[in-house]
This record gives sequence, structure tokens and C-alpha cells, in this order.
Amino acid sequence: MFEAARDFLNTVYQAPPPNVSDKPLVTLTYAQSLDGKISRQGEQLLLSGKESMAMTHRLRTLHDGIMVGIGTVLTDNPQLNARLLDEPVSVEKQPQPIVLDTRLRIPLNCKLLTNYQQGTGKQPWVVTSSTDTKAVEKAGARIISVETISLEHVMQALYAQGIRRLMVEGGSHVIQSFLREHHLVHHLIVTIAPTLVGPGVMATGDGYWGNKED
Repeated sequence: MFEAARDFLNTVYQAPPPNVSDKPLVTLTYAQSLDGKISRQGEQLLLSGKESMAMTHRLRTLHDGIMVGIGTVLTDNPQLNARLLDEPVSVEKQPQPIVLDTRLRIPLNCKLLTNYQQGTGKQPWVVTSSTDTKAVEKAGARIISVETISLEHVMQALYAQGIRRLMVEGGSHVIQSFLREHHLVHHLIVTIAPTLVGPGVMATGDGYWGNKED
């Protein structure tokens, strides 16, 4: 399973990133149900099986950074690292965890910060337009300040920090925003789970991380 994921993704990502000027190459990846749902409002929804999780973790190793919105941090408390691999990856070689958090709502005891404090994870970057950053910085986060809350400006800011390949994993409003601004997306990977969810959020719905962050 691990070897299959590695071999498949290496064929896609073996070429150097295209020259995209001042923005990173973006891979947008998410899972959805047969009826097109990617989440329930405010609830964790598991749609990925072990095979797709193996692919996701291998995919993470091929990118400089992994980005999610603050809603995903609040709901899932993710680690944003590569763990499900046939060989372990050192902290130094892990992708950079990145959180979009306009109003700095990131919990100071979330796994991203505690992993960094304990030496088991990279220092998380928090992209924000807020100036009230002292507590979050003291907890260990690095603040990436953006004046204008738009994906264009965020991509330019991350490129300036050395991010050349970026993996975007969610949540729903971040996914929706990238699908609307699809000129920023170079690869789209969608896992379709053989299940029906019913009421929920669709990837093609309305969402903008500047005021609906997840």
C-alpha cells in the first residue's frame, strides 16, 4: 500500500515545479461523499480510508508546506505532518504546517503548538491580518502577516518565505475558495468515499476563508 502510493505520486511530482512567478505550485486535495459532501457544519467527518490516508501522507512529503484554515484546527486538532509512511521522516524534513487564521483563534494548546514545544513537530506558521499576535507568538507560532486577506496575497507571502510546493487540505471554505480561484491550483486530487452523507457542505458551495475560516 505504501509503495503503491509512493510510486503513483512520484510519477506526478517528479518534474520540477513550473515557473509560476511569485506563487507556489498548489495541490488541492480533499475527500467527498457520493453526494458531493466534504463536511458537516462544525463536525468532524471521516471520509478517507487507509489507502487514501497513505496517499495523503506520502503526498505531504512531496510538498514544502501543508495549509489548512483555522476551522480545521478547531474541529480536528490536526498535526499536519507525514506519519503513515514505510519509513519515518525526521522533523527537519517534515512539510511546513501553515494555518490561515484571520482573527488568531488558534488554541494555544493545540497539537501544532504543543508538538513544536515538545520538539516533535515543526514551528507552525499562522497567516493572519491581526496585529494582536503576542500570545500566539509566545506559544511558539511564527506569524506571517498579510495586509489584505486574499488567496493571491497569501500565496505571494508564502512564496516569499520559500514555499514552492503547497498542499491545501481544507477545510470546506478554504477548499471552496481555491476552487473559485482555480487559476491558483495546479493539481486537484479528490477522494470519493462510497457513502452518502445527506445534509452537509459541498465543495462547490459558497465559502471564503477571509470571513468563514476553516
